[in-house]
Amino acid sequence: MKNKVVWIGTKESDILHTNHFFSNSITACGSGKSHNISFSVSQNRRINYNVNNPEYTQFLLKQMEMVVEKDSEVEFMYYNPYYAHLLNPVLLQHVCCLNSKSIMDMLRSKCEMRTLAAKYIPIVPYERVLGKELYNKLNLCFPNNGKKYIIQQNISSGGEGTFVISDAKETLTCSENEVYLLSPYYEKNIPINVNFIIFDEEIFIFPPSIQIIQQINGKLLFKGTDFNAEKYANYLDKEVIWQNTFRLASALKAMGYRGICGFDYIQTKSQLLFLECNPRFQASTYLLNLTLEKEGLPSIQELNYMAFNHRKAVKFDAYTLNVTYSCIAPSYQTYLKNSSIREEWFQHPSVFEILTDGLKADMHFVEDAYLYRVIFSKSITDITPEFDLISYDNLQTASEDWYKKIISGDLLALKIGLLNQGIFISKAALNFIQNYGGIKDSVFDSIDLILNNGIIINCPYKINYADFSPFFLEYFSGQLELHYYDKCLGPVSLEPNNPDKDRITRNSNVPYRRLSYSGGDRLRIHHTDICVFKRGNNCCQFCNLPVNGFDYTFEDIQEVIDFYLTKGGFRHILIGGGSESISHESDTVLKIVHYIREKNNSPIYLMCLPIQNDAELESLYHAGITEIGFNIEIWDDKIAKKLMPGKGRISRETYMNALKNARKIWKKPYSVRSLLIVGLEPAINTEEAVHMLCQEGIMPILSVFRPLPNSQMSEFLPPTNEILYNLYKRLDKICNIYNQHLGPNCTACQNNTLSLPW
Repeated sequence: MKNKVVWIGTKESDILHTNHFFSNSITACGSGKSHNISFSVSQNRRINYNVNNPEYTQFLLKQMEMVVEKDSEVEFMYYNPYYAHLLNPVLLQHVCCLNSKSIMDMLRSKCEMRTLAAKYIPIVPYERVLGKELYNKLNLCFPNNGKKYIIQQNISSGGEGTFVISDAKETLTCSENEVYLLSPYYEKNIPINVNFIIFDEEIFIFPPSIQIIQQINGKLLFKGTDFNAEKYANYLDKEVIWQNTFRLASALKAMGYRGICGFDYIQTKSQLLFLECNPRFQASTYLLNLTLEKEGLPSIQELNYMAFNHRKAVKFDAYTLNVTYSCIAPSYQTYLKNSSIREEWFQHPSVFEILTDGLKADMHFVEDAYLYRVIFSKSITDITPEFDLISYDNLQTASEDWYKKIISGDLLALKIGLLNQGIFISKAALNFIQNYGGIKDSVFDSIDLILNNGIIINCPYKINYADFSPFFLEYFSGQLELHYYDKCLGPVSLEPNNPDKDRITRNSNVPYRRLSYSGGDRLRIHHTDICVFKRGNNCCQFCNLPVNGFDYTFEDIQEVIDFYLTKGGFRHILIGGGSESISHESDTVLKIVHYIREKNNSPIYLMCLPIQNDAELESLYHAGITEIGFNIEIWDDKIAKKLMPGKGRISRETYMNALKNARKIWKKPYSVRSLLIVGLEPAINTEEAVHMLCQEGIMPILSVFRPLPNSQMSEFLPPTNEILYNLYKRLDKICNIYNQHLGPNCTACQNNTLSLPW
C-alpha cells in the first residue's frame, strides 16, 4: 500500500499476525527493537496501561510527532481509537479508522450503552449512582440479605474499575460527582466477548470467546481468553449470541459507527445478558488473527482499515471460524513479585507461543502491570457442575488471601496447593535427585514430597501444567528446598527410589513393579494383572492404568511377597489396584492373605469391588484382613454410569449394602472405608455421600480428580484450590458430627487424599 500505517497500542505483539500491514509501532509494552518504539523499554518499567498515565501519554505524543516529521503521509491506527480524539489537530489528521467523538463517548459509557442495549436485547440491570450517593444507596441494598453487588466506574477497562461489594462498609474511595453503575452480582456466570466489524453494507461477527476473569484485591480483572466455546454448548446458545450481537451492532451501524468493536456479555443459568461495549480492538483480537492468518485471510486490523475506506471485505463466514486458541495474561502483583518466565514453558506441548513484549527481569513494575501472554493451542477453562467457570490454578495468579495462607503455614492450603498444582523441579534440584537414585515415580504421574514435619504429600510433576506451578524444588548446599513464588517454605526430601522395582520374577519374568508398589509405610500387592473393566473396554474415563495384561502365576505373587517380607521397611500391607471379576476376586485375595499370614502379622487393608456375600466377608475377616474398603468413587448413579461405564453398573445401593454388612464384621473404628472422587460431580453429592457414610460408621476418603495423561478425561480440569479448601471445611464439619474423620487414618497413606493428620 502507498501510505505507511503505524500501530499505537498497548502491546507490540498485537500486530504480529497482521500480514506485515504495519510499518512501525509505538506501544506501552514492546521490544524497543527493529520497528517498535517501547515506553516500557525506554523507561525500564511496566505500567498498568488500563489506568491513565500522563507520562505515557506525553511519550506517545512526542514519538508520534517525530514520526510525522519524518513522513508527512503516515497514518496512525489506534488500539483504542478514543484516545486519538485527545490529540492536537496536527496529529489527529494522521489518524485513520476513527469514529466521531460523540459516538465514542456514548459507546464507552456503560450507563448510556446499557440504556441503548435495553431497547434491543436483555441487559444486566443497573442503577446510575453518583459517588456522593453511593454509600447511602449501598446501605439500602444491604438489609442483611447476603447479596453481593458490582460497582463499576462508568468509564473503565480491563476490569480496573469493577469491584465486588458484599457489605456496605466496603465502600470505595469514590469521586463525589463521578458516575457509577450499581448492578447485582451474578456469581454463577460465563463471561463472553464478541468481536465484530461494521462495514458500510454488512457486519462481520466473529466467534464468541470465554473471558477469564479473576478477582484480585476486590477487583474483577481480565486475565485471559478461551475461544473453545464449543465445549460449553450445553450452556451457551451461539445462535442467541449472534442474534443479540447483530441486533445491537445494527443499531450502532445505523448511528454511523464503523470498524472494530466488541460486546461483553454474561451467560447466567437462564439467559444471556449484555454487559458493556468496547469500541476498540479486543484483548481476544490477537487469537482471531492467528486463525485468520492460518486461513489466508486478512487480519482484523486489515479488515478494520477496509471498513473505514469503504472497501468490500473478502467473503467468508466469520462466525464459523474454527478458533482453537486460548491465552493467559498475568499482571504483576507486589505481594508475589511474579515477573519471571521459565524456559520450560516454551517447550510445553500445549503452548503455541509466549509473547514477552520486551519483558526484562530487572524492570520496575507497578501493581497490575501487564507481564506477558502465553498462547495455548487448546482450551484452558471448564465449567464445574455448580456453574463456576474455572481455569487451571497454575495458569492463574494466586490471590493475596491464598498466598498468605501458604506462607503463614496453613497446612490445609499447602497440601491442597501441592496436590492440585504439583511442583516444578529446577535443573539443580533434578541433578541432585538423579545423583541420588533418581525420582521415585509415585501414583498418578507424581512424586511424594516429605515436608520437614514428616508429612508426605503426593505432588504431580508431569500433569496439570505442573511446569507452571508456583511451587518449585530448589537445591542449595546439599539440601532440597520447597519454594512458593518468592518465598522459601523450608527444607524437604523425597522418598528414595525403589531399586528393586525392576527385578524380574523367576517363574514368568514379570517386573516386580507390575505386582507391587512400595511407598510410605505400606507395601501394596496387586491381585490382578489388569482391571476387569479394561478387559471389557468399559474402563473408567479418568483412569490411565495399562490396557494390556501380562502373564503371571500365583508363584510370581508369592515371590514378590517373600522378597519384601524379607526386606521389610513397611508397617502394613494393601491388597488392591485395579478390579478383578466379582465372581472370583475374593478367592484370589484369600489365597494372598493366607500366604501372608503364614509369614507375617502386619495389618492388611483390602480394596476391592463390593462383596455381597456375608460368608465371603466373614472368610476375609477371619483370614486376617484388618481393614476393608469398597470405593464408590462417584455417588450419583447416572454420572457413575457415564464416567465409569463398567464399574458404574454397580449401584450405590449395592456399595452401601456391602459397606454396612462389612461394618457389622469389622467393628473397630475406621476399619471400613469408601473413597469418593472430588471434582467429577456436584459438591452437594459429595456432601450427601459423606453424611451417609459417616452415619453408618464408614470412613470417607477423598481423592481429588486429576486429568491423567492417556485417560479419556486428560483434557478435563480439576477443581480449583479455593473450591477444595472450602469443601474440605464443610466435609470436616460433617465428619465431626458423627465422630468420624476424613481418612485414611494412617498419616503416611494420606499423601494423595484430601485429609490432614488427626
